[in-house]
Amino acid sequence: MTERRQRRMAVIHELDSHMADLIAAGEVVERPSSVCKELVENAIDAGATQITVELEHGGISYLRICDNGCGMSPEDAPVAFRRHATSKIRTREDLAAIGTLGFRGEALAAICAVSRVDLFTKQIGCVEGTHLSLEGGKITANEPAGCPEGTTFVIRDLFYNTPARMKFLKKDFTEAGYVLSVVEHAAESHPEIMFRCIRDGKDVFHSPGGGSLKNAVFSVFGKELSKNLIEMPEHELNGVKVWGYISKPHAPRANRTYQHFFVNGRFVKSKLIQAAMEEAYRNSMITGKYPYGCVCVQLPLSQVDVNVHPAKTEVKFAQEKQVFSAVYAACKNALAGDDNVPEIQAKPVRPAAAVPQEKAEQTVLSVPKTEVHEPAAPAVSAAPKAVSGGTMHHPPAYRATERPAPRSSGFLPFVDVDDRDEQALRMPHETKKPAKIDLFAPEMPKAQQPVQTEPVFAVPEAEAEKAVQSMPERTEPKQEEAEPLVPDLPSARVIGSCFETYILAEDADGLILIDKHAAHERMLFNQLREKADIPTQMLLAPVVVDLSGEEYAAVLDGMEQIQMLGFVMESFGQHSVAVREAPAYLDAGDIPVTVSEMAQKLMDRRTPVPDRLDDLIHTVSCKAAIKAGSKTSIQEMQSLCDRVLSDPAVTCCPHGRPVTVRLTKYELDKMFKRVNQ
Repeated sequence: MTERRQRRMAVIHELDSHMADLIAAGEVVERPSSVCKELVENAIDAGATQITVELEHGGISYLRICDNGCGMSPEDAPVAFRRHATSKIRTREDLAAIGTLGFRGEALAAICAVSRVDLFTKQIGCVEGTHLSLEGGKITANEPAGCPEGTTFVIRDLFYNTPARMKFLKKDFTEAGYVLSVVEHAAESHPEIMFRCIRDGKDVFHSPGGGSLKNAVFSVFGKELSKNLIEMPEHELNGVKVWGYISKPHAPRANRTYQHFFVNGRFVKSKLIQAAMEEAYRNSMITGKYPYGCVCVQLPLSQVDVNVHPAKTEVKFAQEKQVFSAVYAACKNALAGDDNVPEIQAKPVRPAAAVPQEKAEQTVLSVPKTEVHEPAAPAVSAAPKAVSGGTMHHPPAYRATERPAPRSSGFLPFVDVDDRDEQALRMPHETKKPAKIDLFAPEMPKAQQPVQTEPVFAVPEAEAEKAVQSMPERTEPKQEEAEPLVPDLPSARVIGSCFETYILAEDADGLILIDKHAAHERMLFNQLREKADIPTQMLLAPVVVDLSGEEYAAVLDGMEQIQMLGFVMESFGQHSVAVREAPAYLDAGDIPVTVSEMAQKLMDRRTPVPDRLDDLIHTVSCKAAIKAGSKTSIQEMQSLCDRVLSDPAVTCCPHGRPVTVRLTKYELDKMFKRVNQ
């Protein structure tokens, strides 16, 4: 009891300045990458166009950051290492609109408190510079020095006076990787600056600068990842601008490592932007995989709070919904403007020395292409159709070329079309209320189509004879003057199937492989999401489905959503339902499994209603689609191929698997050595 009283009566005392600096440094300086981040941000704020980062032993023993910025005067250099000393804010109003990366004035004080620091700085136009040496937060040397214009920091022996922090550091190679990530993020957020990173004497990163975001992203992501990136043009919505590069749906990653987000030139970790980006990939990417890319967001400084984290890696938005909508729409536009068809790449072979590369390319390009004639495409409105709950989808469009063209990028969020455009968005062979749709029904040949004739009028006999006598003598045209009829060819000709699963087709550009189950499933999914005039069929005998107690309750609770998919059912017994109507696409034998899966997905209360509705449509379309391994005729495969290549919305199945894969003729010729490499 006495010991407890003594503990409660402990005397409160004020920490000395050195101990306070060590504690404060722990909030800012976590590892060498934290030091690099603070000093690189200061260099960017100083207007540098070239920044070099050099490190040894992961940056623990040696870290040098050199820039060609504005530099510091001999008077300001010592003041910069004092706590809360900064040149970037002065009044409380400045906190409401922070436009610089650093602003709190704690970075240099925290760094020099746990390391040995050498500073070389010279202002532009000055004859000599300044050299400062600090150890443990105290200045040990202050003298003039000859140095280039700009500022150079040399950090040695990080955490030399706080050995307890050393045991939390990882291996040198891992720490060096964190430092490299900081440099890469800075290069993406400021492509106008040339960055260079040297690790243990080796040049490991270099960005060209010049203001090209494409070059900066290529320097960070590398060749393999960059080839699957698509440009996201600048999109502005409600004062929020978004641009960058994002990955194609058919090339996802197993983690979110390469999801880089930037807000007003600052690298941040934002769950909001991450959710908006991944929402744009819904129904077009494999479940459990993630997109990657570089997403840049710019908005008024007063609409974002960057002073919520010591390392300034997290931000808060005043209008989160506007930011979400802008990022979502920008990503959706970029995905809509790309065909997302993967191409099979042949293994690269070193070109032969005897034939120049230019000549080989000319030889390949000189191959004539077969002309493909297609009927003129009807005009289609570029405006998308909105659905309830904010979930967007793209209407089908038509192409008039032999190869699928990129989809229109005129996607705008929360925009609806009127009733006049709804009929124009339908496929030409679909009626408003079809009794049953056959996705594989071949089109009627033109020779069998009814021909419209001129109307026949009753003419008096005398006038008829007079008209016949006055007619000129009929002459047969010469044979050489008759023009041969050229039949309309399909965009691609089906030549067979593989494993009764993949359709093989060829066009002027190469070979196309189509997954018939994935294609049919996507067509059904898109049609079901239209939510209008879903063809249903009344069952001769109701199908009774037995469910568990939880499933039964979920089905009754979600009956309205289920009816939107074309099901009509009612309670039948204690834990059973009787299905009286079902979508026309669905076989009666698949109804019990489909209802059971819908019940399981309705039980998931963690997702909003629109997401759950998409899950139900997934189930129906997957069960109703033609199965892999089933036999289909050449006419059915040709009909399916024509629909896939003419519909820009059929690029992947609802689960994210690609529908078509292309192997170009040039790649085939390379495989068989028919062209000079």
